Amino acid sequence: GHARTFAEMTLEEKNQLSHRAKAFEGMKEFLKGVRSEVEEKPETGKKQFLITTLLTIIISVGSFLLLMNEFIGFGITLFIIVPFSIGFTLRHRPSWRRTSYYAIFTGLVMFSLLLLTAGLEAFFCLAVVFPLMVLVVTTGIFAGYLVRKHIKEENMLKTTLIPVLLIGISGSVENAVNSAPSLNKIETSLILPYKKEIVFDYIKSVDTLAGTPSLLLNIGLPIPQKCILEKEETGAKRICYFEMGSIEEVVTEYKPGERLAMKVTNFGLPGLHWLKFEDAIYTFKEVDGGTMITRTTTYTSELQPRLYWNFIEQKAIEAEHDYVLGDLKRRLEAHE
Repeated sequence: GHARTFAEMTLEEKNQLSHRAKAFEGMKEFLKGVRSEVEEKPETGKKQFLITTLLTIIISVGSFLLLMNEFIGFGITLFIIVPFSIGFTLRHRPSWRRTSYYAIFTGLVMFSLLLLTAGLEAFFCLAVVFPLMVLVVTTGIFAGYLVRKHIKEENMLKTTLIPVLLIGISGSVENAVNSAPSLNKIETSLILPYKKEIVFDYIKSVDTLAGTPSLLLNIGLPIPQKCILEKEETGAKRICYFEMGSIEEVVTEYKPGERLAMKVTNFGLPGLHWLKFEDAIYTFKEVDGGTMITRTTTYTSELQPRLYWNFIEQKAIEAEHDYVLGDLKRRLEAHE
């Protein structure tokens, strides 16, 4: 304890006790460390780039092979542990230059291209996950810096095994506790100044879809071209064609002006193996001024962490709904 109150102490005595002073001192030490690294005489820029690129590629390709062999899935290990390990490993280099950032970018791009060319991911998914991976890489860099600062030089080699252990343990745990993905539901509604029966007739089968693509559709989401209903009855097949691939459905409820429900039987869009659509439903409700049409999509997803992907999936499916419903509104207005 102290015999005097905090207000009675000198500035030097306050700084010895103040949490803010300690935090500023820690930041000062961190910045000194970064500066000293920059001022060191490092390897040439070309050699540094090659070394850091090689380290990034080794982790990226190794993780890709684990994914191909189903040791890891589209979960925490792939989207969190792998990029963290890349950042952690690179921060162990004895020098740090701008070329290291280029190397990280090169490695992450290569890993993304491997997923894309193998058909394991769609371009849209890579675009929306890239910011997350960059954030986690940065976290790994900071963790690597802290380890390097507090571990003796003779023990540094042992710490390079940490990323390997992290990926191995995380993958094993995910496989052991892997549970069935939960069912998700997304709904979008639109009020149109037309009778229910007319709205129903215009959505059940569409020869040409020509809505206005949103930003998400422009960066890689599949855009529907047309949806063809073979027969106007329960049990009929309905096929929606996209730029690449198609989705086949079977009508489970056919009630003109009331409800059109379909079960997805075949999902043929490339790069979305982790996603499984279950049902596509249209309901029609008479309201003041016309009809409220509601599109409901149910699906399951293997992607983790759910806190991140729930938001992305919701926005993506809502963008598809808006495109279809926007085209419906356009066609109804054109035939008035």
